[in-house]
This record gives sequence, structure tokens and C-alpha cells, in this order.
Amino acid sequence: MTTNASMKMLIGSVEQRTEGALATWQSMRQECQQALDKLEVLKRHRERYSELLRGGLQNGMSGFATSAYLGFIKKIDDVVLTQQGEVIRIEAACARQWEQVVALRREKRTYELLGERSETRELQTALRRSQREIDDVLQRAASLPALFN
Repeated sequence: MTTNASMKMLIGSVEQRTEGALATWQSMRQECQQALDKLEVLKRHRERYSELLRGGLQNGMSGFATSAYLGFIKKIDDVVLTQQGEVIRIEAACARQWEQVVALRREKRTYELLGERSETRELQTALRRSQREIDDVLQRAASLPALFN
């Protein structure tokens, strides 16, 4: 197998890994967006219950009801904190995955450049060989008239 064929196989392999890593990254971005959306919903629920609490307090809500609202709002706050941690975790994983995509793209480009250089060297070698053959033919052709004179 020639060097160029090996290089093309290597480039193809890296390209497949890159496509897989990119698909994984896209999936992770989608997961991250879903986590952010969930976080926003939780924050809206918290704000809505806080508004209900304020309205209830203005209308003379009982201490028991106030305590229940505060307890529920605390639970929402706890879930918000957990969800924020999840978003941070997913964003970090997404960033690592993107770094892998970039590294694989660099690796592919490196192999492409190496393949191009190898191909250039092979073409230069073939050109030199052809030039030597042409020079040899010209040298023989130059000596032919001397034979017939």
C-alpha cells in the first residue's frame, strides 16, 4: 500500500472520529439547552410563588400558610441550585467535547498537509526521473547524427 493510500485511510479514520465527536457535541449542546430551559422554568415558578406569597401577606395570609409557602419556595430554590450545578456540569462537558472536535480537526488537517507534502515529493521524484530520461534520450539523439555522417 502506498504512502498516499495509507494517508487517505488515516485521514478518513480521523474524519469519522471527528464526525462522531461533532455529533456528540451537538447532542450535548441540545442537552445543555434543555437544562437551561428547565432552569428558567424553575426560576419562573419561584418568582410566581414569591409573588403569590407577597400578595397573600398583603391580604393577611395566616402564619401557617406563610410557612408553607416559604417551605415550598425553599424547595424550589434547592432544585434551582441543583439545576444550576447540572447546567455548569453539562457546559463543562460540552466545552471539553468541543476541544476534542477542534483537536481532531487539527489532526485531520495535519495528515492532509503531510499527505500533500508526500504527494509533492513523489511528483518531484517522478519529474526528476522523467527529466533524466528526456535528457538521456536527447543525448542519444544528439549522438545519432554523428553515426550517420
